[in-house]
Amino acid sequence: MGTTERLVLDLPSHLVAGLRASVQSGAYPSESAAIEEMLTAWYGPEGTREPPTELLRAFVAEGLADVEAGRVVDADEAFDELEARYEAMITKRDQ
Repeated sequence: MGTTERLVLDLPSHLVAGLRASVQSGAYPSESAAIEEMLTAWYGPEGTREPPTELLRAFVAEGLADVEAGRVVDADEAFDELEARYEAMITKRDQ
């Protein structure tokens, strides 16, 4: 880990309780480690740097080609699949 900074947060009680329960269960070694993992998941391992413009253009071009070829998924189906994946991740983590 590189340089660290101290951060004071005001969070709703239920989130603090969940965070502390995760630490007490052994899922995380500390509250800081849990928050670090969540932020890394949110921002990605590279941090908050913007990806190169050419990479973004390639993603957009790929998406447009998929649409033109009819390779699309209904939004409700996609969200249902994502929800199932997240639930499976939570279940696996809690085991």
